[in-house]
Amino acid sequence: MKIGVVVDSACDLPRSYIDKYGLQILPIRLHFGDELFVDERDPQATMRFYQRYLNNPDTDAETEPPSVEEIKKLFLEKLVLEYDRALVLTVTKSRSPTFENANQASYAVMNEYKAVREEHGISNPFAMRVLDSKTLFTGQAVLTHETLRLIRKEEMPLEKLRPAVDDLSERVYAYLIPEDLQYVYNRGRKKGDKSVGWLSFKLGSALDMKPIIQMNRGESEAIKKIQGFENALGVLMDDTMEKIRNDELETKTICMSYAGNPEKIKKNPKYMELTRLAKKHGVETMLAVMSTTAGINVGPGSFSLAYIKKE
Repeated sequence: MKIGVVVDSACDLPRSYIDKYGLQILPIRLHFGDELFVDERDPQATMRFYQRYLNNPDTDAETEPPSVEEIKKLFLEKLVLEYDRALVLTVTKSRSPTFENANQASYAVMNEYKAVREEHGISNPFAMRVLDSKTLFTGQAVLTHETLRLIRKEEMPLEKLRPAVDDLSERVYAYLIPEDLQYVYNRGRKKGDKSVGWLSFKLGSALDMKPIIQMNRGESEAIKKIQGFENALGVLMDDTMEKIRNDELETKTICMSYAGNPEKIKKNPKYMELTRLAKKHGVETMLAVMSTTAGINVGPGSFSLAYIKKE
């Protein structure tokens, strides 16, 4: 029985990984006045996007999640014919309507799939589930990776997969370091996110203070403020290495993303130290270009890291 996994394009997994494991992507659209960019997790297009659109923190951009009709169409025209079961894993519903749209679409799909499959000579039933990841960006990536492992290695059926992934989502810790606080402040003001308030923005900008923002269970907060981006990156890497040494990771994976060319991060001494230590302890590391959805919220040059922690 073939199970497909569907994620939206806010999920920060490398394109090579997406292609290798056949992940299905729900594209998110970004509107810049009359211009439109469709995020399909193409790293080259994403880097061009950063250069073209995000060179000004006052750029007015709006995201448009996949609609109910688009999700329904993807399933009825493609996925119900390719899979017997499907799990849709969305960016946290506290930040996006994607979960609600996918949930609504699932009702229509379940009502209409039978005729589509029968027309193609498929008689056995189809089932789908929609799950709120309760996380963002690299958090969604590390949870998706573990979901695929449960399907491939554990051969876990859908009825057991959903509660297992839901349980793991409670222990996903995603971290974000913005390079320029202006982006976070401007977008947060629009969305009601108070991770970086006006006073923090003013003081942080004046003193070059960079917050380390933590996302867990759909909620975000600035847990530390460090002077200088490189120093903040070093603190996050050191904290992560401590988790590895103390065997605090539930799963042996760390996902990272950078809003720009990942080669810059690969040359960072702390990144190299982290990847060496991770390899020594059997922990897999992945580095991707940060999604444009993340980029318009946190700005170019930002960094994200996530793992699943033991209780």
